[in-house]
Amino acid sequence: MLRKIALVFILSTLPFAGCKKVKDLADKRLHKATPEPVVAVAATPTPEATPAPKQPAAPPRAAKPKINTQAEVVVLCYHRLEGRAGGINSIEPALFEKHMAEIKQSGVPVISMQDFLAWRRGEKDIPPKAILITLDDGYVSEVNVGVPILEKYGFPATFFVYLEYINKGGKSVTWAQLAELRDKGYEIGSHTVSHLDLKHKPAKWPGDYESWLKDELERSKKVLEEQLGIRCATIAYPFGNHNEKVQAATKAAGYEAAFTTYGARLGYATNELTLGRYDVTAKMPGNQTAFNVAISFTGMSAPSGAPVMAQDAAVSMITEPMNGETVTTPRPAIKANLASMGELDAGTVAMRISGLGLVGASYDAASGNISFTPPQPLKVGTYRVIIAAKSAGRPVETGWTFHFSPDGIAPAAETVPQTTPIPARKKK
Repeated sequence: MLRKIALVFILSTLPFAGCKKVKDLADKRLHKATPEPVVAVAATPTPEATPAPKQPAAPPRAAKPKINTQAEVVVLCYHRLEGRAGGINSIEPALFEKHMAEIKQSGVPVISMQDFLAWRRGEKDIPPKAILITLDDGYVSEVNVGVPILEKYGFPATFFVYLEYINKGGKSVTWAQLAELRDKGYEIGSHTVSHLDLKHKPAKWPGDYESWLKDELERSKKVLEEQLGIRCATIAYPFGNHNEKVQAATKAAGYEAAFTTYGARLGYATNELTLGRYDVTAKMPGNQTAFNVAISFTGMSAPSGAPVMAQDAAVSMITEPMNGETVTTPRPAIKANLASMGELDAGTVAMRISGLGLVGASYDAASGNISFTPPQPLKVGTYRVIIAAKSAGRPVETGWTFHFSPDGIAPAAETVPQTTPIPARKKK
């Protein structure tokens, strides 16, 4: 009986226990479904990215200048401007001014040494014809007389000085005057230390020839650069004398250009170690002066490229007919003085004329004269004369042009006919 009552009691409590478990389970689910309130938090603004600074655009490359490689330059060489009081290398101040006035009237521009060198380096163009003015040795008259005249006409110039004559008093230029020249824009170049012939060592030098030559070239350059704060890029050989050994030492010393004393029309590719100048006091064949041959551009052209002219003489080349001249004689005497080309190897001198080829010219080694007269009358036209030879086994060459016309009027320049382009075919 007791077991039955206990069993009834247990069974009667089961529904209530199950309901409570169910309720607890529902409460748990309800609790999870109801979200907790969210506390609002002020948003921190995200900083904007700082833009990277724009890189400045690279400046456009300067276009490489177009260089006229057919241009020609003549160089004038002056010394003292004292008249007879200055000796054989001196001219009257009035003649120097007359020369400058004639240059101005000719319309041929005078360029600076820097422009000349920049043209040769392919960095700057120059006019088709141009003139360089140089003054040698370092005489005070070049400053006191020459500079005011140069300034009057607005001409640049280069002064070649040698060390042992600077600050010597009397007629020599001072370091202070050279500094004034520099500040006025004039170029200062080397004329060596002692102004001696670079081909021969003086007896008083204790060392060998090579050490003396090195000193003459390098010390003069170094002292000028240190004293004046300049770049000494050019040198003028004393007396114009040089040979291959001198040229090699000059190049090794760091000079960009070296000048001698023979006159020639200089071109873009003329050897930089044998650049010719017209000495205005030099004796010329015929009745022409070196100055007139120079500014009229009627002298012979200097060889270009590798061939070297071993110049010893101070004789300017002159030709007949002159360069660019128009002759009326059908059988003109064609002549040239080759003395300024140095010693030429025997039997190597030859003359060629356009349209005629190699001709039987007569050459006199003692005087340096070569001549030829055409056996037949020339036809109207333009003729190119080329003189070729060898000096110490190396080829040298130069030439000039003249015209023949019975009426004395130069023939019109020949034009190269233009080829008519073939029209492109249309694609089918």
